[in-house]
Amino acid sequence: MNQNLKLRIMTAAIGVPLILVLLTSLGIEGVALFSWIVSMGMLFEFCRLFFSLPDAGAKTAMMLLLNTVFHFLNYWMSIGLSSSFLGLMPLFLLFIVFLLMVPRLLNYEGSAALATEEGTQKLSKHIQELMAACFGMIYASWIPMLMVTIRQSNQGKYWLIFAMLVVWSSDTFAYFGGKYFGKRLFFETVSPKKTWEGALTGSIGALIVSLVFAQIYINGVSFIEIGVMSLTISVASMLGDLCESMMKRAANVKDSGSILPGHGGFLDRFDGVVFALPVMLAFLWLLS
Repeated sequence: MNQNLKLRIMTAAIGVPLILVLLTSLGIEGVALFSWIVSMGMLFEFCRLFFSLPDAGAKTAMMLLLNTVFHFLNYWMSIGLSSSFLGLMPLFLLFIVFLLMVPRLLNYEGSAALATEEGTQKLSKHIQELMAACFGMIYASWIPMLMVTIRQSNQGKYWLIFAMLVVWSSDTFAYFGGKYFGKRLFFETVSPKKTWEGALTGSIGALIVSLVFAQIYINGVSFIEIGVMSLTISVASMLGDLCESMMKRAANVKDSGSILPGHGGFLDRFDGVVFALPVMLAFLWLLS
Protein backbone atom coordinates (compact mmCIF):
# COMPACT_ATOMS: atom_id res chain seq x y z
CA MET A 1 0.00 0.00 0.00
CA ASN A 2 1.58 3.31 -1.07
CA GLN A 3 1.77 6.35 1.19
CA ASN A 4 -0.92 8.31 -0.67
CA LEU A 5 -3.43 5.48 -0.34
CA LYS A 6 -2.68 5.20 3.38
CA LEU A 7 -3.38 8.91 3.79
CA ARG A 8 -6.62 8.61 1.80
CA ILE A 9 -7.83 5.77 4.02
CA MET A 10 -6.85 7.53 7.27
CA THR A 11 -8.57 10.77 6.22
CA ALA A 12 -11.70 8.89 5.17
CA ALA A 13 -11.72 6.88 8.42
CA ILE A 14 -11.84 10.14 10.38
CA GLY A 15 -13.88 12.28 8.00
CA VAL A 16 -16.69 9.95 6.95
CA PRO A 17 -18.00 9.27 10.51
CA LEU A 18 -17.91 13.01 11.28
CA ILE A 19 -19.84 13.77 8.10
CA LEU A 20 -22.43 11.09 8.86
CA VAL A 21 -22.93 12.51 12.36
CA LEU A 22 -23.50 16.00 10.93
CA LEU A 23 -25.91 14.72 8.28
CA THR A 24 -27.91 12.28 10.41
CA SER A 25 -27.68 13.04 14.12
CA LEU A 26 -27.77 16.83 14.41
CA GLY A 27 -30.91 17.57 12.41
CA ILE A 28 -31.16 20.36 9.88
CA GLU A 29 -28.60 22.37 11.85
CA GLY A 30 -25.93 19.71 11.24
CA VAL A 31 -26.66 19.65 7.51
CA ALA A 32 -26.58 23.45 7.31
CA LEU A 33 -23.25 23.49 9.16
CA PHE A 34 -21.76 20.82 6.92
CA SER A 35 -22.91 22.55 3.72
CA TRP A 36 -21.39 25.83 4.97
CA ILE A 37 -18.05 24.16 5.82
CA VAL A 38 -17.89 22.49 2.40
CA SER A 39 -18.80 25.68 0.57
CA MET A 40 -16.28 27.79 2.52
CA GLY A 41 -13.46 25.35 1.72
CA MET A 42 -14.42 25.06 -1.94
CA LEU A 43 -14.92 28.80 -2.39
CA PHE A 44 -11.60 29.68 -0.75
CA GLU A 45 -9.74 27.28 -3.04
CA PHE A 46 -11.69 28.51 -6.06
CA CYS A 47 -10.65 32.10 -5.32
CA ARG A 48 -7.02 31.04 -4.99
CA LEU A 49 -7.22 29.45 -8.44
CA PHE A 50 -8.78 32.36 -10.31
CA PHE A 51 -8.03 35.63 -8.47
CA SER A 52 -4.60 37.08 -9.27
CA LEU A 53 -4.93 40.88 -9.14
CA PRO A 54 -3.43 42.69 -6.10
CA ASP A 55 -6.90 42.89 -4.51
CA ALA A 56 -7.31 39.09 -4.57
CA GLY A 57 -7.31 38.92 -0.77
CA ALA A 58 -10.10 41.48 -0.47
CA LYS A 59 -12.17 39.71 -3.13
CA THR A 60 -11.72 36.36 -1.41
CA ALA A 61 -12.74 37.78 1.98
CA MET A 62 -15.80 39.41 0.41
CA MET A 63 -16.82 36.16 -1.28
CA LEU A 64 -16.46 34.17 1.95
CA LEU A 65 -18.47 36.76 3.91
CA LEU A 66 -21.22 36.78 1.28
CA ASN A 67 -21.25 32.98 1.31
CA THR A 68 -21.62 32.88 5.11
CA VAL A 69 -24.50 35.39 5.09
CA PHE A 70 -26.46 33.51 2.44
CA HIS A 71 -25.87 30.11 4.00
CA PHE A 72 -27.25 31.47 7.27
CA LEU A 73 -30.26 32.96 5.48
CA ASN A 74 -30.83 29.69 3.63
CA TYR A 75 -31.01 27.88 6.98
CA TRP A 76 -33.03 30.57 8.76
CA MET A 77 -35.66 31.42 6.12
CA SER A 78 -38.74 29.27 5.72
CA ILE A 79 -38.30 29.51 1.93
CA GLY A 80 -34.76 28.29 1.33
CA LEU A 81 -32.59 30.41 -0.94
CA SER A 82 -31.28 27.27 -2.57
CA SER A 83 -34.73 26.43 -3.97
CA SER A 84 -35.83 29.92 -5.06
CA PHE A 85 -34.70 32.73 -7.34
CA LEU A 86 -33.47 34.59 -4.25
CA GLY A 87 -30.47 32.28 -4.35
CA LEU A 88 -29.22 34.34 -7.30
CA MET A 89 -29.06 37.55 -5.26
CA PRO A 90 -25.32 37.16 -4.48
CA LEU A 91 -24.61 37.51 -8.21
CA PHE A 92 -26.18 40.98 -8.31
CA LEU A 93 -24.30 41.97 -5.18
CA LEU A 94 -21.04 40.81 -6.77
CA PHE A 95 -21.59 43.11 -9.75
CA ILE A 96 -22.12 46.06 -7.42
CA VAL A 97 -19.09 45.28 -5.23
CA PHE A 98 -16.80 44.74 -8.22
CA LEU A 99 -18.05 48.04 -9.70
CA LEU A 100 -17.17 49.85 -6.47
CA MET A 101 -13.69 48.28 -6.58
CA VAL A 102 -12.83 49.83 -9.96
CA PRO A 103 -11.59 53.28 -8.74
CA ARG A 104 -9.16 51.69 -6.27
CA LEU A 105 -8.08 49.15 -8.89
CA LEU A 106 -7.15 52.03 -11.23
CA ASN A 107 -5.54 54.07 -8.42
CA TYR A 108 -8.37 56.65 -8.57
CA GLU A 109 -7.01 58.04 -11.85
CA GLY A 110 -10.32 57.67 -13.68
CA SER A 111 -10.31 57.88 -17.47
CA ALA A 112 -6.60 58.70 -17.45
CA ALA A 113 -5.86 55.17 -16.22
CA LEU A 114 -8.03 53.64 -18.94
CA ALA A 115 -6.02 55.56 -21.54
CA THR A 116 -3.03 53.37 -20.68
CA GLU A 117 -2.54 49.76 -21.73
CA GLU A 118 -1.91 48.71 -18.13
CA GLY A 119 -5.17 50.26 -16.93
CA THR A 120 -7.15 48.60 -19.71
CA GLN A 121 -5.57 45.22 -18.93
CA LYS A 122 -6.35 45.59 -15.23
CA LEU A 123 -9.99 46.41 -15.91
CA SER A 124 -10.26 43.52 -18.36
CA LYS A 125 -8.78 41.11 -15.80
CA HIS A 126 -11.10 42.57 -13.15
CA ILE A 127 -14.14 41.75 -15.31
CA GLN A 128 -12.81 38.23 -15.94
CA GLU A 129 -12.50 37.72 -12.20
CA LEU A 130 -16.07 39.01 -11.77
CA MET A 131 -17.30 36.36 -14.21
CA ALA A 132 -15.28 33.74 -12.31
CA ALA A 133 -16.74 34.99 -9.01
CA CYS A 134 -20.31 34.64 -10.35
CA PHE A 135 -19.63 31.08 -11.42
CA GLY A 136 -17.87 30.38 -8.13
CA MET A 137 -20.90 31.50 -6.12
CA ILE A 138 -23.14 29.13 -8.06
CA TYR A 139 -20.67 26.24 -8.09
CA ALA A 140 -19.20 26.46 -4.60
CA SER A 141 -21.88 28.30 -2.61
CA TRP A 142 -25.38 27.89 -4.04
CA ILE A 143 -25.15 24.19 -4.99
CA PRO A 144 -23.87 23.01 -1.57
CA MET A 145 -26.94 24.75 -0.05
CA LEU A 146 -29.04 22.14 -1.86
CA MET A 147 -28.09 19.74 0.94
CA VAL A 148 -30.51 21.63 3.18
CA THR A 149 -33.27 21.42 0.55
CA ILE A 150 -32.75 17.67 0.12
CA ARG A 151 -32.66 17.15 3.90
CA GLN A 152 -36.05 18.87 4.23
CA SER A 153 -37.73 16.55 1.69
CA ASN A 154 -39.56 13.31 2.49
CA GLN A 155 -37.01 10.76 3.75
CA GLY A 156 -34.51 13.56 3.17
CA LYS A 157 -31.94 12.28 5.67
CA TYR A 158 -31.64 9.00 3.82
CA TRP A 159 -31.67 10.57 0.35
CA LEU A 160 -28.82 12.85 1.34
CA ILE A 161 -26.79 9.88 2.60
CA PHE A 162 -27.78 7.97 -0.56
CA ALA A 163 -26.31 10.69 -2.78
CA MET A 164 -23.11 10.84 -0.74
CA LEU A 165 -22.73 7.06 -0.76
CA VAL A 166 -23.11 6.93 -4.54
CA VAL A 167 -20.43 9.58 -5.00
CA TRP A 168 -18.05 8.04 -2.46
CA SER A 169 -18.48 4.45 -3.62
CA SER A 170 -18.25 5.48 -7.28
CA ASP A 171 -14.99 7.31 -6.58
CA THR A 172 -13.56 4.46 -4.48
CA PHE A 173 -14.44 1.64 -6.89
CA ALA A 174 -13.27 3.73 -9.86
CA TYR A 175 -9.93 4.31 -8.13
CA PHE A 176 -9.25 0.60 -7.58
CA GLY A 177 -10.84 -0.44 -10.89
CA GLY A 178 -8.62 1.96 -12.78
CA LYS A 179 -5.55 1.00 -10.75
CA TYR A 180 -5.84 -2.75 -11.35
CA PHE A 181 -7.80 -3.06 -14.61
CA GLY A 182 -7.50 0.31 -16.35
CA LYS A 183 -6.16 0.25 -19.93
CA ARG A 184 -8.28 2.54 -22.12
CA LEU A 185 -8.01 6.20 -21.19
CA PHE A 186 -11.27 7.96 -20.48
CA PHE A 187 -10.55 11.70 -21.02
CA GLU A 188 -6.78 12.10 -21.11
CA THR A 189 -6.90 15.74 -22.24
CA VAL A 190 -7.90 16.95 -18.78
CA SER A 191 -7.42 13.84 -16.62
CA PRO A 192 -4.75 11.49 -18.00
CA LYS A 193 -5.14 8.77 -15.33
CA LYS A 194 -8.88 8.05 -15.67
CA THR A 195 -9.89 4.97 -17.65
CA TRP A 196 -13.09 3.48 -19.03
CA GLU A 197 -12.53 0.39 -16.89
CA GLY A 198 -12.32 2.57 -13.78
CA ALA A 199 -15.48 4.47 -14.72
CA LEU A 200 -17.40 1.24 -15.32
CA THR A 201 -16.16 -0.31 -12.08
CA GLY A 202 -17.13 2.86 -10.21
CA SER A 203 -20.67 2.85 -11.58
CA ILE A 204 -21.20 -0.86 -10.85
CA GLY A 205 -19.83 -0.52 -7.34
CA ALA A 206 -22.02 2.51 -6.65
CA LEU A 207 -25.05 0.63 -8.00
CA ILE A 208 -24.52 -2.31 -5.64
CA VAL A 209 -23.93 -0.10 -2.59
CA SER A 210 -26.96 2.09 -3.33
CA LEU A 211 -29.29 -0.87 -3.87
CA VAL A 212 -28.28 -2.39 -0.53
CA PHE A 213 -28.66 0.96 1.26
CA ALA A 214 -32.05 1.69 -0.33
CA GLN A 215 -33.35 -1.78 0.54
CA ILE A 216 -32.62 -1.11 4.22
CA TYR A 217 -33.47 2.57 4.65
CA ILE A 218 -35.64 3.93 1.80
CA ASN A 219 -39.33 3.12 1.35
CA GLY A 220 -41.66 3.40 -1.61
CA VAL A 221 -39.10 3.38 -4.42
CA SER A 222 -38.54 0.47 -6.81
CA PHE A 223 -35.23 -1.24 -7.55
CA ILE A 224 -35.35 0.08 -11.11
CA GLU A 225 -35.80 3.66 -9.91
CA ILE A 226 -32.97 3.29 -7.41
CA GLY A 227 -30.76 1.80 -10.12
CA VAL A 228 -31.45 4.64 -12.55
CA MET A 229 -30.82 7.21 -9.85
CA SER A 230 -27.58 5.55 -8.77
CA LEU A 231 -26.14 5.26 -12.27
CA THR A 232 -27.14 8.82 -13.18
CA ILE A 233 -25.64 10.29 -10.01
CA SER A 234 -22.49 8.20 -10.52
CA VAL A 235 -22.04 9.57 -14.05
CA ALA A 236 -22.76 13.10 -12.81
CA SER A 237 -20.10 12.78 -10.09
CA MET A 238 -17.53 11.62 -12.65
CA LEU A 239 -18.36 14.58 -14.88
CA GLY A 240 -17.94 16.83 -11.85
CA ASP A 241 -14.49 15.35 -11.28
CA LEU A 242 -13.54 15.99 -14.91
CA CYS A 243 -14.79 19.58 -14.80
CA GLU A 244 -12.74 20.28 -11.67
CA SER A 245 -9.70 18.72 -13.38
CA MET A 246 -10.26 21.12 -16.27
CA MET A 247 -10.25 24.08 -13.86
CA LYS A 248 -7.02 22.88 -12.24
CA ARG A 249 -5.36 22.51 -15.62
CA ALA A 250 -6.45 26.02 -16.52
CA ALA A 251 -4.84 27.26 -13.28
CA ASN A 252 -1.81 24.96 -13.82
CA VAL A 253 -2.03 23.21 -10.43
CA LYS A 254 -2.09 19.51 -9.51
CA ASP A 255 -4.37 19.77 -6.47
CA SER A 256 -6.73 22.57 -5.46
CA GLY A 257 -5.41 22.39 -1.90
CA SER A 258 -3.78 20.15 0.70
CA ILE A 259 -6.07 20.42 3.73
CA LEU A 260 -7.35 16.83 3.30
CA PRO A 261 -4.33 14.48 3.36
CA GLY A 262 -4.38 12.03 0.47
CA HIS A 263 -7.39 13.74 -1.11
CA GLY A 264 -6.05 17.21 -1.91
CA GLY A 265 -8.40 20.08 -1.17
CA PHE A 266 -12.15 20.62 -0.76
CA LEU A 267 -12.61 21.06 -4.51
CA ASP A 268 -10.81 17.77 -5.13
CA ARG A 269 -12.97 15.92 -2.61
CA PHE A 270 -16.41 17.47 -3.25
CA ASP A 271 -16.32 18.13 -7.01
CA GLY A 272 -18.47 15.04 -7.60
CA VAL A 273 -20.89 16.01 -4.82
CA VAL A 274 -21.48 19.39 -6.48
CA PHE A 275 -22.72 17.68 -9.64
CA ALA A 276 -24.60 14.97 -7.74
CA LEU A 277 -26.76 17.24 -5.56
CA PRO A 278 -28.82 18.89 -8.37
CA VAL A 279 -29.36 15.47 -9.95
CA MET A 280 -30.51 14.04 -6.62
CA LEU A 281 -32.91 16.95 -6.11
CA ALA A 282 -34.30 16.59 -9.64
CA PHE A 283 -35.10 12.91 -8.98
CA LEU A 284 -36.86 13.83 -5.72
CA TRP A 285 -39.01 16.34 -7.58
CA LEU A 286 -39.88 13.66 -10.14
CA LEU A 287 -40.79 11.19 -7.40
CA SER A 288 -42.92 13.65 -5.44
